[in-house]
Amino acid sequence: MPLLELLLRIRQDMDARPVGPYRYIGMPDVDWVNCFRGGYGLCLDSLGVDEGPDLLFNTWFRDIKRAWPAEGWESVYLSECGGDQTRALRKFLDYVAEFRAISPEALAALPWNDSECEQLATSTPRLAPARMPAATLDFLMEIRQRIGDSEGRLFMFIGPITVRRMEGLIAGYRLCLGLVGARDEEYVRFERWLQDEKGVPAGQEWAQPFLAACQGDHEQAIRRLLGFAAEFRSVA
Repeated sequence: MPLLELLLRIRQDMDARPVGPYRYIGMPDVDWVNCFRGGYGLCLDSLGVDEGPDLLFNTWFRDIKRAWPAEGWESVYLSECGGDQTRALRKFLDYVAEFRAISPEALAALPWNDSECEQLATSTPRLAPARMPAATLDFLMEIRQRIGDSEGRLFMFIGPITVRRMEGLIAGYRLCLGLVGARDEEYVRFERWLQDEKGVPAGQEWAQPFLAACQGDHEQAIRRLLGFAAEFRSVA
C-alpha cells in the first residue's frame, strides 16, 4: 500500500469514528505519526517500491503549497490547534487528501522548477516489491551504524530526538512489513528477550523503562535500545 494511500485510510477512519483510537495509529500524536510515516516510507524503499508521483508530496507541501513550516508541521499545527492532537493531525491529512485529488495533468503543469520533479509528475508507480525487505532489527542496526557515537545524529531519522518519535518510526516500518506479508518474528523474540533479560516489564514497550533507566535522556534511551538490538543479534 503506498504511503499516501495509508494516510488517506487513517483520515477516513478519523472521519468515521467520533474519537480514537484509530486504525493503524491508536490515539493521535503528531510527532509519532510523522515518524511513523517516515518508518513506513523507509520500509517501502527497502522493498524497492517506486511510488511515482506520490513522491512529490513533500515538495508540493513545502514549496508549492507552502504549508510545511520550517519548525516542522507537527509543532506548528499543534500550537495552531490549541494542543488538540486530533485537529492538528487532521489538518495535515487534509493536505494529503488535497494533493491526492490533483489530476495527473494538473500535477504535471505545476511549477516544479526541477527536472527530476517534472519527470516524477508523469511517472508510473511500480508498487510490486522488487526484493525482500530488511527485517526490523536490520533496520535498527543500520541506524546504529549510521549514527555512530556522534551525539544528535538520530535527528536525521526522527527529527527532534524523543523515544515517542522513535516508537513511531519502528511502528511504521513494522506495519509496512506486515502489509506485504513479511514475517518479522525476530523482533517479537527481541521484545520478549528485553522482558526476560533487560528488565522491561511484561506488557510494556521499551520506551518508558529505558527512559527511566537513562534519567530522562531520550537519546541515551534510544541508544540503549539500539545497543541491546546489537547484543541480541550477537547471542541469538
